[in-house]
Amino acid sequence: MQPTEHRSAVGQLADDLRWLEDHCRKQPELSAHAGTLRLASALSRNVIGPFLENQPTRPLHVAVVGGAGAGKSTVVNFLAGAAVAEANPQAGFTRHPTAFLPPGPGFTWPTYIGFLGQMHRLTTDKPANVDEDVYQVRRIDAKGDGAHPLGEFVIWDCPDMTTWASEGYVARLMEVAALADVIVYVASDERYNDEVPTQFLHLLVKAGKAVVVALTKMRPTDAPAFVEHFRTEILGRLPKLPNGDSPAVPVVALPQMTMAERTDPAGAGAKYRVPLLNQILVQCESNDTARARTVTNAAKYLSTAGDGLLEVGQRDLAELEAWKVAVLAGRMSFEDRYRREYLSGERFQRFDRYRERLIDLLELPGAGRVIGGALWALRTPYRWTRDYVFGLMARPDVLNLSEQTVLHESLKSWLDGLQAEALRKAPAHPLWKQLAVRFESELAPQARDRFGTEYRTFELKESEDLEQAGKALVAGLEHNPALLHTLRAGKFGLDLVILGSVIYFTWPPGWLLLLAPIGVSATHQFAEIATRGVAEGARHRVRSHRESLVTTSLCAPLAQWLADWPTTGGTSFEKLQHVLRRVPDLIRQMGERVTAKVAMLGKPKPPPVPTAPTTSPEQPTA
Repeated sequence: MQPTEHRSAVGQLADDLRWLEDHCRKQPELSAHAGTLRLASALSRNVIGPFLENQPTRPLHVAVVGGAGAGKSTVVNFLAGAAVAEANPQAGFTRHPTAFLPPGPGFTWPTYIGFLGQMHRLTTDKPANVDEDVYQVRRIDAKGDGAHPLGEFVIWDCPDMTTWASEGYVARLMEVAALADVIVYVASDERYNDEVPTQFLHLLVKAGKAVVVALTKMRPTDAPAFVEHFRTEILGRLPKLPNGDSPAVPVVALPQMTMAERTDPAGAGAKYRVPLLNQILVQCESNDTARARTVTNAAKYLSTAGDGLLEVGQRDLAELEAWKVAVLAGRMSFEDRYRREYLSGERFQRFDRYRERLIDLLELPGAGRVIGGALWALRTPYRWTRDYVFGLMARPDVLNLSEQTVLHESLKSWLDGLQAEALRKAPAHPLWKQLAVRFESELAPQARDRFGTEYRTFELKESEDLEQAGKALVAGLEHNPALLHTLRAGKFGLDLVILGSVIYFTWPPGWLLLLAPIGVSATHQFAEIATRGVAEGARHRVRSHRESLVTTSLCAPLAQWLADWPTTGGTSFEKLQHVLRRVPDLIRQMGERVTAKVAMLGKPKPPPVPTAPTTSPEQPTA
């Protein structure tokens, strides 16, 4: 893969993790995750990115970290072999990192884009208490003829770890801690069990950093007991390694010293300096091995901690899901109200016209209309009587609300319910607060406009569907001549049989001839009942189709738009969704690339192939 592809993927991962960090800082209850996310982002930029782009493994980096007043500057001086760091009794004096280069040949300083994040290198020396996103590089003066024990290392003096909520301190500290191949964790006998530095130590161990602990300020006679107590109380509670073992963290004691020992680390203080240097050098067998371990552990940390890194967005996603549930509840209420207030009372009277058309089709055509008219006259007394009785029994028609009125009132109720829910939960989470603030000015007007547009399309479609359903009711019989003629002949034949039977059995004529109108009225009533059943079946199908049409054309699109509204328009929740989808895949890609490259570095290089010496034709060989 080309370096630009590595750089793009690493840059995207680092940016996403940094965005999650900023997202956490905006919510006090999530601020504790900010340091973890900053470390993950810094690991991707300062370790994985340069490694994949074949940056040199020299120099290695050792970072001195710890709580306020622990004695970090003293430890830096012992590593450097000279008084190079500004020791100050004021807690939190060191505000930005300083890199100390050992004497000797210069290093190729990393040039990877994004290296050390937003910090830039100072071109002039400034005091350590300058509170800016900067770092400075200083050279250790050469003393003596021997090579410096840490000649392959850059020694970093870091700001204090005081609080996870300190954006400036934590950001600068995490950048250097992520870069480091070895961490020297400094703790004093006074505050070695402080909560924040201990949490920081746990985080470094989880990240797979090689850690050496330097315990300071105790009396020399108390050093063994103090070291043992620290191993039990602090190191004994460190997180286990993936294989279940406890991490091996060496501890070196730097007790109270005389002024001569403190100011001359390479001379009078050598008895304390040498064990500390030895523990650091043991951690780094070679430049390539140490860097491969740093990169491999960084990739493992991102892979194993990926789910944990994304937990910072889980509450936001839970609230977003609660909003979607509220939208769904409003949709169900909308559909139920439409069903009760409109569909249950709507008769679709257009079907009465098509039902009458069906009855008319059963009458004889052409000249048969004369006979049909005579039969219609015979049915007149029955028809009048039937209409009168049904008129007495029928309930008066109830005025049904128009479909448009019901739909718009249902929409208003839906939006009112969502607004009430947003106002009720606004104090609990920024998502609901954003919804409550922007509801009247943005969300509700946009929802009404969208509904109005969809309703106009729905109105045209429903009229077309209703007309097609009515026409299909009649066309089904008109386009089937065999069935139509059979029904006509059957109805007419039945009328003739009834009339013939009445005349035959009641001849000579008498009052029993009144059975003839009753008989032909009965056959016609049977035909009306049959056509009514067909029309009611079609009416029921249209009612079901109308309900489905409202769901698919109005409710579902609007519900989806409402559910997605908080995550559209460039909001932080839209960005959050994109980040939570992208980060796991980017972490997986980084892990695969690091594994493949480390495996290639571990393969022995093939020996050079010897070539036969060439001779010049002018000079004969001996």
